[in-house]
Amino acid sequence: MIVLKNIQLSYAKPIIKRANLTVHQGEILGLVGKSGAGKSSLLKIIAGLIDPDTGEISIDQHVQPRVHQLLIPGFKRVAMVNQDFKLDVYHTVEENLREAVLHLPSPKRDKRVQQLLRLFDLKSISATKAHLISGGEQQRLAIARAIADQPEILLLDEPFGHLDANLRARLTEHLIRLREEENTTIILVSHEGQDVLGLCDSICILKNGILSKKYKPEFLYYHYSNIQQARLFGPVNAIKQEEETILFRPDEYRVSSAKDALAVDFIRSIFVGGLYHNYFQTETGETIVLYQFERLNDTRGIEIVKKTQ
Repeated sequence: MIVLKNIQLSYAKPIIKRANLTVHQGEILGLVGKSGAGKSSLLKIIAGLIDPDTGEISIDQHVQPRVHQLLIPGFKRVAMVNQDFKLDVYHTVEENLREAVLHLPSPKRDKRVQQLLRLFDLKSISATKAHLISGGEQQRLAIARAIADQPEILLLDEPFGHLDANLRARLTEHLIRLREEENTTIILVSHEGQDVLGLCDSICILKNGILSKKYKPEFLYYHYSNIQQARLFGPVNAIKQEEETILFRPDEYRVSSAKDALAVDFIRSIFVGGLYHNYFQTETGETIVLYQFERLNDTRGIEIVKKTQ
């Protein structure tokens, strides 16, 4: 378990203001915020790579030393993967993994390498040099190498950056399998909240140096205080009704023919695999999108139905 108490960090201006956080063993936590919000700095503090100005970090009820007191920066049992991966690019995939467990006796070393190749689906490229594999494969190798010595905590800095939808889905699957098989605590940062919705048990938002409390992904998706926060986690519709702006997700509606229904004019449907994004224009000129398993080209009115998660 990780506990952060009153963590503060400033450079020219305050970056993190009195952050408090508890992450339980085996939990997957997302830290979401805009670029420059301080997410990577907070991750480095948790990793033991930089000191906060004030506050303390406990891991399994043991207060961690200050970074300047460590011979080598970095807390034991914590591994971090940055966006640059830091692989030995002219060594093979298997050699990269073996280098991370050289301290183990040979039989245990062989067993661990094979476990990692299987866990991260790297067996078919085990003899390929790291600079010849794809970006997604390099990322999986970097994570496998980071957890080779079985740390309790894995920190990931923008793991979904530069990955297409298919690779994001595969990486999500591998991280969930890692948690299931090794009970690893995972903390990851992202400026795209939508990337972490299906992966994380809980999510915190970092904004203006203030770290929110933990929320369930479903709660954050349907409960938001403004359109900027809503857009962190996916598309949101905004319409004006009697001088008030109403926000609702593309699935928060039902088709209606009632007199007081919101009148809409069909524009187009786009098939995205398994469902359609149906675009409409309201009487006041706003464009909205509605999700459905079919085309809604005959729809003339809807009723907004807010979720209660």
